[in-house]
Amino acid sequence: MEALLRPDYGLAFWTVINFLVLAFILAKLAWKPVIAALDAREKQIAADIAGAKAANEEAQKMRDDIKTRLEEAAQEALLKMKQAAALGEREKQKIIDEAKAQAASALAAARLQIQADTAKAAEELKKDFVDTAMLAVKKVVGREAGALANKKLVEDFLEDIKIK
Repeated sequence: MEALLRPDYGLAFWTVINFLVLAFILAKLAWKPVIAALDAREKQIAADIAGAKAANEEAQKMRDDIKTRLEEAAQEALLKMKQAAALGEREKQKIIDEAKAQAASALAAARLQIQADTAKAAEELKKDFVDTAMLAVKKVVGREAGALANKKLVEDFLEDIKIK
């Protein structure tokens, strides 16, 4: 057991030589590619982070732009609804005014027709009265006077009645 605790300088020498050769070989063959791969990976991660930040900023700009457009569209829709309501109100008033004008026109035409019918009825009544009066005069007098004279006599009588 004591032999295990005693250092063997030859073995230590060759172990150090093996380590240095291995370190030299690794430095020449593997160290530079490993460092290059780590540097490349670091650069890729930095580029990915920068790209993610740029994409995030672009998404934020797009979200703001969409929000602005939606607000503008809502304002425009509200304006168009107000314009449509105003147009509807004007059309309603126009239709009401046209209906009132048509009603007034129909009422005026009806009044004219009533006046014409009244005048016609009065004329017919006057004619019937003249004929009845002529028949009564004929029976009272017993003879027929001249038709024009009788008619003139009745019309004068009617004019006297109108004046009073």
